[in-house]
Amino acid sequence: MDTKVYFEKWAEKLSIAVEDIQAEFDNIINVDLKDFELSVEDKEKRALQMLVLHYKKQLRSPAIGFEGMIIGVGDLFDMSRKLRQTAMDAFRENPHDAIENGVTDADGNPLDNRAVFGSGKENRQFGKPLPEHNYIRNIVGVALRANVEEAPKVFTMSISGDKAENLVIPVFTPVKFRAINKSDDSDTQFTLNGSSVTEFVVSDKIQMPAPQIVLEKVCGHMMVPLNELDEYHKTAKDDFNRLSVTLADVSMIGENVTSVGNRMMVLEDMAASMDDLDAPGTTCWVPESIDLDFGEGSKVLVIGKTSQGKSRDDPNELGEVMINVMGVYALPEYKIELEPEEEEVEESVESVEDDTLPDAPVEPVSETKPEVQTDLSSGW
Repeated sequence: MDTKVYFEKWAEKLSIAVEDIQAEFDNIINVDLKDFELSVEDKEKRALQMLVLHYKKQLRSPAIGFEGMIIGVGDLFDMSRKLRQTAMDAFRENPHDAIENGVTDADGNPLDNRAVFGSGKENRQFGKPLPEHNYIRNIVGVALRANVEEAPKVFTMSISGDKAENLVIPVFTPVKFRAINKSDDSDTQFTLNGSSVTEFVVSDKIQMPAPQIVLEKVCGHMMVPLNELDEYHKTAKDDFNRLSVTLADVSMIGENVTSVGNRMMVLEDMAASMDDLDAPGTTCWVPESIDLDFGEGSKVLVIGKTSQGKSRDDPNELGEVMINVMGVYALPEYKIELEPEEEEVEESVESVEDDTLPDAPVEPVSETKPEVQTDLSSGW
């Protein structure tokens, strides 16, 4: 059976490489159909049919192909949690008002009483029961459209539901994925939404430089030296989508996890510390979901969002500028490897979920019209 004709046709239609289709075809034969009592010819025929079913599902979505690298993953937020808690509290305090205002039904079940979202778009779930959970997660990376001749851009992506909770998200490694492009060609970065077909597939077919080079090349405008972090935060603090990349040395990694599931990591400005050992470091809060695969003394690139609370010494004064981390990459030549841990039996500690939510309600992810791509080589 000549599969090449099909592969070339599908590659053009789906904007993916023939080699990737061949790899999927081989995987179906060697894994999915391994134990099927079929002849070689029948296995190949069935593998082609299974590919057709898989690709037709992809084409029902307006998601298009991308290749790139994920550099940061946000916390998992349950958008329903705070809304439900507020509604139930309102019903306990004043059932009549809660029902009259559409906050709950007559039985105290929370309702979605947002007629419109923060963007002004109509909320189609207005007046309906709030779901038990409504998960959302934000992802940031660098990417270019598959088979489109263009320079890579920074992208932000929102994924929701089961994808937000369970999707495997590899970081600082070349990946291929499909997503819904909400941005215009003239935009300086991609704004993407996840789709039912979104998954991140690690690929050794992408000819991409080392992560540090990619970050310097594509995210240069986001680079903020540690000694300029305070000034940067003053100018960017009102931008909810602010994101910075900082190169620094790690002096301390906390062993304990806070009540909201973060570990503390401290970064040092080496120039300042060389002159003054008492120079303060910069505190970073690292979610448990981020694997810190390096030790103290490593030089790292930290991707995150700056924050500033009140001073512990004087509540009337602002405290230090800190970084809420989305991603950390240890430079290989300056990476301190972790020492193997001794096995020991520990009691499990139940963590408390973070109550922090985005400032404005997030609209449900919607799928838009398909985008046509040209068959050109990529530009890494």
